[in-house]
Amino acid sequence: MTQTTNGFSTSMDIARQKSYTLIPHAGLKRPLEQVSVAETQVDWDDLGPANPSARHVLAVPLSGQRPTSTGLNRITASKIRDADSEATDFDGNATPARPFDITSIPSSSLNPLLTLSHPRYGLPESLVKNFASMGIKTIYPWQSSCLLGRGLLTGEKNLVYTAPTGGGKSLVADVLMLKKVLGSPNAKAILVLPYVALVQEKITWLRKVVEGVNKDLLISSSVAGNKYSRLRKDRSIRVVGFFGGSKTRAAWGDVDIAVCTFEKANMLVNTAIEQCTISDLGVVILDELHMIDDDHRGYLMELLATKLLSLERSVQIVGMSATLPNTQLLAKWLDAKYYESKYKPVPIKEFLVYDNSIYPLSTPSAVFRAASQCHGPWPSQLMIPSGTIEASTYKELHSPSKNSVVALAVDAASRGYGALVFCSSRDTCQTNAHLISRAMPEYDSKTLAARQDIIHDLSILAVGLDESLGITIPKGVAFHRTCLSMPTRIILSFSPMTDAGLAAEEREILARAYDNRIILVIVATCSLAAGINLPARRVIIDGTRMGRDAIAPAML
Repeated sequence: MTQTTNGFSTSMDIARQKSYTLIPHAGLKRPLEQVSVAETQVDWDDLGPANPSARHVLAVPLSGQRPTSTGLNRITASKIRDADSEATDFDGNATPARPFDITSIPSSSLNPLLTLSHPRYGLPESLVKNFASMGIKTIYPWQSSCLLGRGLLTGEKNLVYTAPTGGGKSLVADVLMLKKVLGSPNAKAILVLPYVALVQEKITWLRKVVEGVNKDLLISSSVAGNKYSRLRKDRSIRVVGFFGGSKTRAAWGDVDIAVCTFEKANMLVNTAIEQCTISDLGVVILDELHMIDDDHRGYLMELLATKLLSLERSVQIVGMSATLPNTQLLAKWLDAKYYESKYKPVPIKEFLVYDNSIYPLSTPSAVFRAASQCHGPWPSQLMIPSGTIEASTYKELHSPSKNSVVALAVDAASRGYGALVFCSSRDTCQTNAHLISRAMPEYDSKTLAARQDIIHDLSILAVGLDESLGITIPKGVAFHRTCLSMPTRIILSFSPMTDAGLAAEEREILARAYDNRIILVIVATCSLAAGINLPARRVIIDGTRMGRDAIAPAML
């Protein structure tokens, strides 16, 4: 009989009269053979940025070993076919030809000027040894010719020069800058770079170069109106970075070499002018000089150069870029010598991949022009493809663009080479990194252990381990999810790291792992390409946009 409250049945009355049979599944043990394979696999459809909190399940070995990603849903990268029988970089079964003939480079025994220890350069022995310890034992002929230009090593003349990416531009500027700093007691230098990541990387490089290199510094002081000079106890060369978000408290008088972004460089020059210490500034290096044409920040570089040119005391200005089309015009404006080199230590082959077909191109401008025509069917009469990428049967790779990115990255990694993949957005970086990691080949236990060590190093940082990186790194793939500043132009899988992405410590750990071939693919946004020194066999640019803006030929 139904019990009622106040003459009628309520929902609570009905609930009390119901009976339930509950089985505590969480407490039941099942044999291993009854565990579904699907329960040990990651649902990759839920891995996108729209669901960042998703929990990913990894297969755990019963032997007590570290977790691995062997239970992930794997896909197979499409094969790359050549249009002819000749071996090319895209043929995974072919042995690539030697990138260049090393015998074509004169040795220092044939040309003594190709070693930095030559008296003409006037560098201290400790500095030359530091360069040698970092792999720079000789220089290229064009570098020697450029450095020995009249008035350059003495700081009397300005210089504007161009050289292809990887051709050794930075070394010329470093030698001129260090020569000036070491040649005068209180001389200071400013090195201007466009991005924070580039600044951070350059600071690390320069500190290694000047380690143990001393100079006699005379500091001017005043006591009761009488000026005198005394020898500073600390004779080391102080390299300090100035950029947005940095925690340094160093002032203009505390540095010998200031590595700055555009904004901070202008602030330092203004401070030196106000404090009447601008006479200590001996040389200013303007890297990525082509950015003077940038719509948003180019005026800062132009403003800085104009201030320096208007000073009563001349300051040596050195500008360099890989993509300057009007070197002579800028050299005339800066009252500088100009030098142009087309030497490439490693030849770069450029291709456009469209609709699973690979088209050879000659220059970045040709890539830009061809990419701008990629609307609708490709006009086959324009170019004949040199290779093709097989269409994929996986729904995730149904798009020819996704299929090509995965195939090219996995092809390079399968042969032990590094690859860099640049994407238009942060979300695309993460998506591509997951797709590439699912197609990566299996590796031996030693490699897997090294990658687990990388995961451990990342997990103990203050920012913690990114969940997606914990999935991709065991497969040899990493990514950066921010707009930062680093340098390279080849095919890999990374994503930029600056403001909202990976911390500087994370970037260093991943970059070191990539250099050591523990990680083979890095995926990043296109802004990262402006400043990364990561060796890559192949560089992949996924799409022709960086955010909402089209990629200009200079960026390519």
